[in-house]
Amino acid sequence: MPLHFVIGRSGSGKTEHVLRSVRDELRSQADGAPIIWIVPEQATFQAEHALIREDGIAGILRAQVLSFRRLAYRVMQEAGGTALTAINEEGKKMLLYKILQRRKSDLPLFAGAAEQFGFIEKLNDLFDEMKRYRVESSEVEEHLAFLDAHMTGQPLLSAKLRDISSILHEFESELAGRYLDGEDVLARLSEGVAASEYVKSADIWIDGFHGFTPQEYAVLASLILHAPNISVTLCLDKAYALGEVPHELNLFHPTATTMLKLLEMADTLGVDIGSITHLDSKEAPLPRYTASPKLAHLERHFERKVPYREPEVNVKSKDSHASDHDTKREVTVQAAVHRRAEVEAVAGEMLRRVRNEQVRWRDMAVMVRNIAHYGELIDTVFTEAGIPYFTDQKKSVLHHPFVEMTRAVLDIIIGNWKYDAVFRFVKTDFLLSEDGSITREHFDKLENYVLACGIEGGRWTSNRPWPAMPELSLDPDHADGAAEGTTEEAESVERPRHAPEWVEQCRSIIADPIAELARAMKASSNVRGMCEAMYAFWMALGVPHKLERMSQDALLDGEVQLSREHRQIWGALLDILDQMVEMVGEEKMSIELFGGMLDTGFESIKMALVPPALDQVLIASMDRTRPGQIKHLYMLGVNDGVIPARPIEDGVLTEHERDTLQQIGMELAPGVRRKLLDERFLIYQSFATPSDSLWISYALADEEGKTLLPSEVVRHVRGMFPRVQERLVMAEPNEFMNEEEQSEFAVYPESALKHLIAQLREWRQGRPMANIWWDVYRWFAAQPAWHDRLKVLMGSLLYRNQAETLTPATSRHLYGTALRTSVSRMERFVACPFSHFASHGLKLKERRVYRLEAPDIGQLFHAALSRFAIDLQSSNRTWAALSADECRAEADRIVDMLAPRLQGEILLSSKRYEHISLKLKRIVGRAASVLGEHARRGQFEPIGLEMDFGPDKPLPPLRFTLSNGCTMEIIGRIDRVDKADSDRGVLLRVIDYKSSSTDLKLQEVYYGLSLQMLTYLDVLITYAELWLGSSALPAGTLYFHVHNPLLQAANGMSVEQAYEQMMKKYKMRGLVLADREVVSLMDEPLEKGYSDILPVAVKADGSFYSNASVATTEQWDMLRGTARYVIQDIGTRITDGDVRIDPYRLGTKKACDFCSYKPVCQFDELTEGNDYHVLPRMTKDEVWMRMEGGAADNESERES
Repeated sequence: MPLHFVIGRSGSGKTEHVLRSVRDELRSQADGAPIIWIVPEQATFQAEHALIREDGIAGILRAQVLSFRRLAYRVMQEAGGTALTAINEEGKKMLLYKILQRRKSDLPLFAGAAEQFGFIEKLNDLFDEMKRYRVESSEVEEHLAFLDAHMTGQPLLSAKLRDISSILHEFESELAGRYLDGEDVLARLSEGVAASEYVKSADIWIDGFHGFTPQEYAVLASLILHAPNISVTLCLDKAYALGEVPHELNLFHPTATTMLKLLEMADTLGVDIGSITHLDSKEAPLPRYTASPKLAHLERHFERKVPYREPEVNVKSKDSHASDHDTKREVTVQAAVHRRAEVEAVAGEMLRRVRNEQVRWRDMAVMVRNIAHYGELIDTVFTEAGIPYFTDQKKSVLHHPFVEMTRAVLDIIIGNWKYDAVFRFVKTDFLLSEDGSITREHFDKLENYVLACGIEGGRWTSNRPWPAMPELSLDPDHADGAAEGTTEEAESVERPRHAPEWVEQCRSIIADPIAELARAMKASSNVRGMCEAMYAFWMALGVPHKLERMSQDALLDGEVQLSREHRQIWGALLDILDQMVEMVGEEKMSIELFGGMLDTGFESIKMALVPPALDQVLIASMDRTRPGQIKHLYMLGVNDGVIPARPIEDGVLTEHERDTLQQIGMELAPGVRRKLLDERFLIYQSFATPSDSLWISYALADEEGKTLLPSEVVRHVRGMFPRVQERLVMAEPNEFMNEEEQSEFAVYPESALKHLIAQLREWRQGRPMANIWWDVYRWFAAQPAWHDRLKVLMGSLLYRNQAETLTPATSRHLYGTALRTSVSRMERFVACPFSHFASHGLKLKERRVYRLEAPDIGQLFHAALSRFAIDLQSSNRTWAALSADECRAEADRIVDMLAPRLQGEILLSSKRYEHISLKLKRIVGRAASVLGEHARRGQFEPIGLEMDFGPDKPLPPLRFTLSNGCTMEIIGRIDRVDKADSDRGVLLRVIDYKSSSTDLKLQEVYYGLSLQMLTYLDVLITYAELWLGSSALPAGTLYFHVHNPLLQAANGMSVEQAYEQMMKKYKMRGLVLADREVVSLMDEPLEKGYSDILPVAVKADGSFYSNASVATTEQWDMLRGTARYVIQDIGTRITDGDVRIDPYRLGTKKACDFCSYKPVCQFDELTEGNDYHVLPRMTKDEVWMRMEGGAADNESERES
């Protein structure tokens, strides 16, 4: 039973030696003694493929390619051990989750860690590592006792070990005698070899390993004792003798240590060392590198960094610089501006080799250290380039619709039907009907309904019908906007009380199966019953059939890997349920714990996919993949901190804690220092992989533009090949490149088209464009398959983000020839014509959400104070006569009356909203009290509340005949009209309640941004004789801010001072007639100084200060005239079809600040043609001067 070694440097032909030996045996005797070829798990496919593709072999039944784990199952079938139930990684993690949940009170350190994403996986990794290094819970307890007795300065480590020991002990107890862990199979293998005739008669080859775990060494010891021949291949530069110690900086330290351990093991077991075959040759290149002297040099001298000597070249030769350019490109070093440019350069180079050198895809591989940085980029770029590829990476399934659907349905049950969970479930599309009667559009509309109505919790499963969509307004008959459009009267339709039938149908489709699942799970006496309920739920939804259809659809789309994912996922989730039934099937468990265990299982599923084809590029990870025979290797991401990898301490134990445990005798995996040293061997192995060429590249910046540095490995290679010129890879061609360099950006159509459009855009701006891009343009123009796309992209060169003016026919169709509109609509048009078009032409609306927002609160304040005044008027009471307590009581009553009508009873929906309702009552009560004080100070009294003007309303609309022949009516509702009698006649003022601080700015009136209050006053003055029987004068337009003011004082204040300051906080803003008598009628106590309730200040001589917000009768007439002119101009532009994306900017105020339609218009100042319509700021005097200039000047200014 001798132990043989086959050693040699990378590329010396060790694996080929094994293949040749196995093939020779098969040729000589096809049915002789078994031959076992043991390779790492991830290399089994390549090894088996290499074995069977040899011609002249009648069959390979005698030879088997196995990993240690597969050999274990083969031996257990023969020697016993298969009676135990196998538990996979998902099952182990679910079991750990259960233990952590149940032992929370006994785990002071890890009690809350079970819910942290990734903790269970880290803990499982630690337990796997302990098993591989044969550390049991009893040993942990011994080390913990030693630590507590002799190393008292490690309280955190002691606490960790205590929790680890407790969890591990219960974990081992759960598994003992019942389950077979993946790590346990190696222990079974080492025990079962002696009873296996299959192994005892086999010739065994062990190939592709650099080192072994203690468990694997135990297996090797059994194999060495019982197998007739065992041969181990190792990547080594020389043979080592027993007792020899390799230097820790030796490049081959990992494999040298392995050989010495095997020699020591053989000596201990009394086994002879057979042949040591050394395949290295110092004279000739190693077999792998016969076609590449540079790669041969790189492999041979990687450790010593010996510079490569270029072969002598005849100076008279025309190709005297050939060596400089490395025409064969054996070694290439590239620096890319970012990672995408790095990947695109590799794609271009691969296509060049396939086209020009007839290289097969399978002869090339991409290798990275961190596949997370490059995986998605490679997927995107290689798909665009048409390069077939396979990524050797196990894939998480958390993204899969089936997994997401299952997680969501458990969240629905546990979380009591929260909106997010419900529509996560819906959007997996497992509810869509086969006949198309229920589509995604139905569920999208249902989502809008649910958001607007706040449907959650038991409302999904109750027998009560859902209500109709809540009204936006507290008053459904509100005229300001309700009757906008043409003069056609809308038919009066009774508002439905309940949701439409399709809503109830969709509700039933969602709620019925989930409710049945919830009932079944709650009624289950154990976990088995809960798993059966989940399986029944899946079957009720037709999951297997729908997964099969998804798989077929993916296959038709050419997505082979995705098709396989859809086929495999059903079995993976069934396996999770099986594992739960096996482990805890008879236990009683809460739905919360059941859901947590399932979630842990889902997180741990990593789907391994078989390569879908043979001829494809392999995307490999340096530390995992064994790429086999590769001619051209592309190493990406050779950046500092990535290669060599910087170890990250993200495990349960820190590096310092591992060192401490090592000191007290607990052997675990090598620490950070040894891993860093072994990285050099990993890099050497990777660089030595290709036979023909090596491409090394690194990125200069990441996706966020942060600078990245090259790895020391780049400097290492540059030092070995000083004449290899590093090339900078740009993201796009530029004018400083020659045509050959620019042609590298036109290797495949997707890339070429992208860069062509960019070059044409630069050309249009006056920059030169290389002739090659005209050739590219002509190629695309001549290809029918690309013609339409080229046309669209060419159109983008002329694109300006502007909406074209509507034709007269379209405009008339949208708005009619008789426009009926509100003032707020006019103001929206002035702010941005496109915003008006989106809201009133296209009638786009924001998605309504069931929550209380500022506009809702403002609406409540508005309605409450209006109702307050109406009730006073109907009961023949005055505001001035009410006390503060009476105001508060009346406010409480009115808010209680209005609350059920606001946003579908939102103020009654929860304790939180009930508390908000109390605060709103206080605000309304205080505002009403202040308005009572205003009434006591003046003579103005309300004579009109919620006054509508428009057709068939108390007041007629303002009517205009526009210059284009259309007519326009201005309609609306005036909140409050106050009247007073004076020596000058009847005085009228308009008051508007606002939930935010608002003022009347003259420049905004002039530009048309603030027309509402002046238009309302204009309507009142214009039709005064009609409804009052006499003419009237404008007394003012005022805004009353409804709010809860915060009073501030450095050293406190008296009640009187607080009341005085509060009155100032409630001072109305706006514009008042510049007449001392009129002001006195509003604030009688005011003799001089600043008013507490009005925006005026009076001098001792009775005149007004310059900062008083007052206007003379003539100025009021100018304001009314300007407002009318602006309104007519707006009406003309609307009916002429003006829909420009033209938002205003006035100082710091911009139309886009609170616009809902930004996602529609895509206005961006960085886009050509997207500029704000800047309105010059003006003082009050400048505005009056402009108004005096007349309508013509106003027109000129507004258009400037």
